[in-house]
Amino acid sequence: MINRVTWKAVRVLALSIVLGSSFDSINAVVSDSGAIRLDRVEVPCFEAAAWREADQLFHGDPHWVGADVASSVDLGGGRTLWLFGDTWIDPSGKGTRHGATMVSNSVAIQSGTDPTKSRIAFYWGRGADGKPAPFFPDRGGESLWFGNGVRVDDRLVLFFGRTLKTGIGIGFESAGWTAVIVDNPDAEPPAWHVLPLETPANPLGVVVGYAAAMRLGEYVYALGSQDPVKSHPIFAARWPAGQVRRGDLQRPEWWAGERLGWVPDSSSTPRWPLFENGQSELTIHFDRATQRFVEVQTMGFGPADVVMRAAPALTGSWSTPQMVYRPPEYSRPNVMIYAGKAHPQLTGGDLILTYATNTFQFGEHLTDSHIYYPRFVRLTRCK
Repeated sequence: MINRVTWKAVRVLALSIVLGSSFDSINAVVSDSGAIRLDRVEVPCFEAAAWREADQLFHGDPHWVGADVASSVDLGGGRTLWLFGDTWIDPSGKGTRHGATMVSNSVAIQSGTDPTKSRIAFYWGRGADGKPAPFFPDRGGESLWFGNGVRVDDRLVLFFGRTLKTGIGIGFESAGWTAVIVDNPDAEPPAWHVLPLETPANPLGVVVGYAAAMRLGEYVYALGSQDPVKSHPIFAARWPAGQVRRGDLQRPEWWAGERLGWVPDSSSTPRWPLFENGQSELTIHFDRATQRFVEVQTMGFGPADVVMRAAPALTGSWSTPQMVYRPPEYSRPNVMIYAGKAHPQLTGGDLILTYATNTFQFGEHLTDSHIYYPRFVRLTRCK
């Protein structure tokens, strides 16, 4: 157990980077006539505050006693699917981590859009010995760590990072990515029909769908960082939505820059990142109020801020990141703050965010019930 948490601590440290911040950026856009136009892309203005009432959403189950990641998928009808990474499960139901087991993933279904007024049910697996297990089982020596998911009509596609324990160095390494499809996402998770999907070779080393996933119009987009490149360039792949609904993730197209656009997976053309200095875990959504795309992530080693950047299109050009929230845990010794994400389907504010908290000191997991739970942040638009 200590090794698992230590690996997660090193993972978070390795996948973070400290950046400067700016309120806007100037983008040079070449029009059809060949003229160069300068566009100023501003990050939307929000006021941010901790939302402790919403935090209680994750504290009501005496068996599910903490997790990280906290990606969300809008299932429609006021239902939100939560995807969690390493999760503490207390078989005794006493609500304690003493004697609890850490499993590599779990899920939850939230009913209602306001976290302070919603119901939630958590789900994890059970091994042949009756002990807690991941909801999506480990595959041999590989653990499945949740990236993101996307609903495509009546189907649900979930993306995972495959991690392999090595026992050397930082204790793990990325083995690539994988995905599954659920053909009855309106059922409760224990009744899901799950089919593993074949995924193409990935010489770039991009963990596809781990950073973000979304449907925009007739395409499904899956973003991932190129690890272990320290600047964390974020690359984008896409498929026609109908192809994804059929469970066919072969033959994606990749973004290759403004001049070449989207190119086939078989092309020898170099891929081009949407932006540098990303994170392995982030979100991108379209902000209707400002008619621009908004990216949310954390920035920092250990202590970290939640930052935001913006662009007129998914493919950019992206602004430099601007800090929108400094978590109160920032000055806590041994702290890790990571996995900043937006959840635009939730209500109770103009935009709802979460971030994950962790610690480099394993013992604190057992003595401090406030650490290692996702935390909510409520944003209000500036007037």
